[in-house]
Amino acid sequence: SAEPRGVHGGLMTKAALNTLIGMGTVFVMLIMISLIISLFNFIPKIQAAFSKKDKEEEAKNAGIDKAVTQIAAQEEPEADDTELVAVIAAAIAASEGAASTDGFVVRSIRKVR
Repeated sequence: SAEPRGVHGGLMTKAALNTLIGMGTVFVMLIMISLIISLFNFIPKIQAAFSKKDKEEEAKNAGIDKAVTQIAAQEEPEADDTELVAVIAAAIAASEGAASTDGFVVRSIRKVR
């Protein structure tokens, strides 16, 4: 061959260095991935702690919601549902632009006491 002897040695050194850097990078990334996977064991514990706090808040809110529902039920007498359905149907028809066959126009919707 026409190349001097030192050239092959330098190329082999660079090739070995590239190989070591590449393999080192791969192993470092594999170690990082394995550490991330090992952290998955802690996720259920963290979720359990958060869900416990959420359940406590829901228990507090459930009592408040129940009280509000009872108060609302005491204040509102039972209304005729057919009348309510008719009013809602008329409002929907008016919002869709459908003309009433009877000539009635819904101008406002008020709560009947």
